[in-house]
Amino acid sequence: MSLPSTMKEVKLFGLGDLRIVESPVPTIEPDEILVRVCACGICPTEIRKFTVPNYKPIPFPVNPGHEWTGDVVAVGARVKRFQVGWRIVAEGEGGYAEYAKVTASNLQYSCRLPDSVSYEEGTFVEPLSDCIHAVRERAKVIAGDRVVVVGAGPMGLGIVAAAAHSGANVMAVEPIPERRALALEFGAEAVVDPNAASVEEAVLDWTSGRRANVCMATVGISKVMESCMKLVGERGRVVLFGGGGAGQSITIDPNWIHYNEISIIGSEWIGVGGKEEKDLYRISTEWIADGKVPVNRLISHRFPLTKIHDAYETIQAGGTLKVILLTDR
Repeated sequence: MSLPSTMKEVKLFGLGDLRIVESPVPTIEPDEILVRVCACGICPTEIRKFTVPNYKPIPFPVNPGHEWTGDVVAVGARVKRFQVGWRIVAEGEGGYAEYAKVTASNLQYSCRLPDSVSYEEGTFVEPLSDCIHAVRERAKVIAGDRVVVVGAGPMGLGIVAAAAHSGANVMAVEPIPERRALALEFGAEAVVDPNAASVEEAVLDWTSGRRANVCMATVGISKVMESCMKLVGERGRVVLFGGGGAGQSITIDPNWIHYNEISIIGSEWIGVGGKEEKDLYRISTEWIADGKVPVNRLISHRFPLTKIHDAYETIQAGGTLKVILLTDR
C-alpha cells in the first residue's frame, strides 16, 4: 500500500504544553515494523506528566501514548514474526499519532490481536499486564489470600480482576458508587465506601480481626498510601501501585512495620529493570478475549486524535473511567 509522507501526531513539549503537529511518517530499520495506529488509551501517567513535574526527568518533546493498537503496514527485512495486515497490540511510546513504529527492543513484547478483540479492547492489554505483574510478581498473591484494593479506577479494577483470577478474596475501597458496582463485576466479594465507613474497621470485620494479607494502593495520594499500612496484618504486603508527582513523601509507623514484619513493595510496570514478563501480554490478551476481564465496561469516552485537548480536559474535570483516542480508519 502507498503510505503518506506526513502524519498528524501529538507531542508533549512541557507542563501543560500539548500540541498537535505534522510529523514525517516514521521510517523503519530492518528489525522494526510500522503500524497504522487505530486506538490509543490515555493512561493516568500521561495526565500526570501534563500537569505536575514528573519524578523521572522527561526528554521533551515526547509522544507519551503507550497503550495502542493498530494494523501492520510495513515490515523490516529481518522481521519474521509479523506480517503486513496483522492487527496488533504494540509496546512502546508513540501511540498519539496516525502511524508509529515498533522498535526491535519493543517488538518482542508486541503481539497479534485475536479477531474477537477489538482495537479499543486491545488497548487494555498493556495496562492489564501491569496489573497482573503487580498482583502475581510483586505482591505474590496466592489462592486464599485476602486482598484489599484501594481505588477502583481502571487500573484498580484491573488489580481486582487479577487478584480474583489468582484465587484471592478481594475487597475494593472506592468512594464512587458506579466504580464500587464495577468492582463487584470484576471479582470483588466486598466493597467499602471510605466516606461512609472506617476502612480499617471494615477490613477487621471482613477478616475476623486478622487484617488483610495484601493491600494494593492504586491511588498515588500520600494520606491514602499511609492509611494502607494498617490494613494488613502480620507479614502482610503493601504494594504502592499508584505514582505521584516529584517530591511526594509519606509518613509511616516504623514499629508497626517492624513488629508485624510488613513488606512495602513498589510496582510500576512489567519492564522495570529490563525484566519484562513477556508471558503476561499473552495472559492479558487471553483474559480479554475470553471475557474474563470485561474491559469494554471501562471505556467511558472516545475522542478523535485531533480532539486530544478536549479529551484531557474531560479527564481533568473528573467522572471518566478510560478515555480512548481514535484515528480515522
